Amino acid sequence: MATGSLIARRTAKTAIVLAALLILGPYAVGPIYQFPDPTSFSGAELYNPYAEPSATWQRANFHSHGRAWMGLTNGEQPSEEVARRYRALGYDVPGVSNYQRIAINPGVSTLPIYEHGYNITKQHQLAIGAHSVEWLDFMLWQSRSHQQYVIDRVRRKSDLVALAHPATRDAYTVDDMQALTGYDLIEIVNGPFSAVDVWDAALSSGHPVWAVADDDTHDLEDQRRTAVGWNMVGADSADRRDIVDALDAGRTYAVLRLGAIEAANLTVLNRVEVNGAQMRVSLNGAASNITFVGQNGVVRKTVAGANTADYIFSDRDTYIRTVVETPQTVLYLNPVLRYDGKTLPSPSAHLDATATWTFRRNIVLGLGLSAWVLSRWRQSRRAVPSTVTGTVLTGVKGNTV
Repeated sequence: MATGSLIARRTAKTAIVLAALLILGPYAVGPIYQFPDPTSFSGAELYNPYAEPSATWQRANFHSHGRAWMGLTNGEQPSEEVARRYRALGYDVPGVSNYQRIAINPGVSTLPIYEHGYNITKQHQLAIGAHSVEWLDFMLWQSRSHQQYVIDRVRRKSDLVALAHPATRDAYTVDDMQALTGYDLIEIVNGPFSAVDVWDAALSSGHPVWAVADDDTHDLEDQRRTAVGWNMVGADSADRRDIVDALDAGRTYAVLRLGAIEAANLTVLNRVEVNGAQMRVSLNGAASNITFVGQNGVVRKTVAGANTADYIFSDRDTYIRTVVETPQTVLYLNPVLRYDGKTLPSPSAHLDATATWTFRRNIVLGLGLSAWVLSRWRQSRRAVPSTVTGTVLTGVKGNTV
């Protein structure tokens, strides 16, 4: 019985040590970064992500969940059923993005994509055009350097990275968006929820990132999470390469449905034209309210009840993004932004080698000190107290003076 109890205790200790290594280990190896200072877009030219008109638009959802990991990730339906349902709803790209699993690998008809992240702070990423799964994560909390390290690792194994549901538990804050680099897209619509403030924070800091809108459904019967947010992608086909190229160029727009599911596509983007300093947005469908938003999320102009609206860039305008409120939907267009006429800016966070190795050295020293203290404590526990023996004298009278 004693032997069994000893084995059980040792097994429990081993499990605790392994869990601690899994949870705390990444914190010991995570590097420290230096982040670029926020810098607004500048240049004499205007980059128009819709400059190349698309003959076809692919409707896409990049975030939905099927049943995976023996039901632990609470997807109600099999991934194959999720993909079939979205195709029946008129989607060309039914993105099934299970946690840490690429659904296309076992044969699901979807884009190669997965949702990275198993941390409690919901700082997750969508790996679009995923080649393999990145397993490292920081489970308990994440500093900005932790966030950057994860983004960089996910990006190395995928074509594009989208920051998922930034408003959930304040996963990505306005301050984070002013600093983080290396990602391509941000999920400004997640089911019925929107988060445009973090997008404006990124754009206002000189990060050319594009918007995506997704359902993030775990149950196809949940009407608040099915066919609510989607993307219109200006691509020749729904093939991986065409979709990735269009997303990378920003030739997409995000949609939030407010009305009936049958009326979701009554109003769509026709084109965005830029001629000198003039920008023109035109729509097909019902007359809508068209709003132009600029630096720091400030509304520059609104045109009510129209299918076409113009905006003239002033010297203070660094970017202008367009929001179209239709009777059934809200369209979020990617921004027209200033640049040098050659390449878009690409801010980059850099590894701070000195700070990183100083931190890791301190970790090693701390672990060494902890091991020494533990060893001394164990030795003191094992020590057997000495017994003092002697002759006891009885019946002896003491002299008094």
